[in-house]
Amino acid sequence: MTNTQTTASAETMSALDKLVAKAEIYDVIMRYCRGVDRSEPELVKSVYHEDGYDDHGAMFQGPGWEFSKFFAPREDGEPSDSRAVHFIGNHYVEFQSADVAFSEASFVTWSHSPIDEYNASLFTFCGRYIDRFERRGGEWKVAHRICLHEWNRVEQFPTDPPHSLPDFAAAFVQAARAPDDATSHWEWLDKPGVRPGANPTDPPVFPGRGTAPLIARE
Repeated sequence: MTNTQTTASAETMSALDKLVAKAEIYDVIMRYCRGVDRSEPELVKSVYHEDGYDDHGAMFQGPGWEFSKFFAPREDGEPSDSRAVHFIGNHYVEFQSADVAFSEASFVTWSHSPIDEYNASLFTFCGRYIDRFERRGGEWKVAHRICLHEWNRVEQFPTDPPHSLPDFAAAFVQAARAPDDATSHWEWLDKPGVRPGANPTDPPVFPGRGTAPLIARE
């Protein structure tokens, strides 16, 4: 917000106005998580205003649009072996005006990375996103973010049985980064039983109640 802009005070906002604004702010945070986890830099970039700033400590401090470059696909075109999941917990919003809000979102991030053929590491990071959200042109985005660190933990563990269940895991459609993830292909949900790369002759993986035959993707 510039000093020349005027905006209504928070006291003029109705309960419905605040509820809608909170939902829109939460959706921005969800877009950020999805963009990071699925390696969609444009989605991450869309979270920030053009002059938005992000303070991610030792990882990054600077413009939000530049921070989004961290999540671009590998230059060699190969899929990343690492996997990350962001989980948002408690979310608190305090309105300074009808167009300015402070948001506090607790989060836990799990990052799984292979070390070698038989071992992997799991990095758990717990913290909070402290954001100044501004509504410009009717759209809420981050003007300034500070990523707060609460605690972290690094674990290393073997990935061969019995420490993991590769056969069980292989029966699931595998998560991936964009554009190979299932969320980049909603058409896979158009027909029950459709799975990526399935053939018409493929039997159900787990025959039984609620299991539909696999159908080849057109």
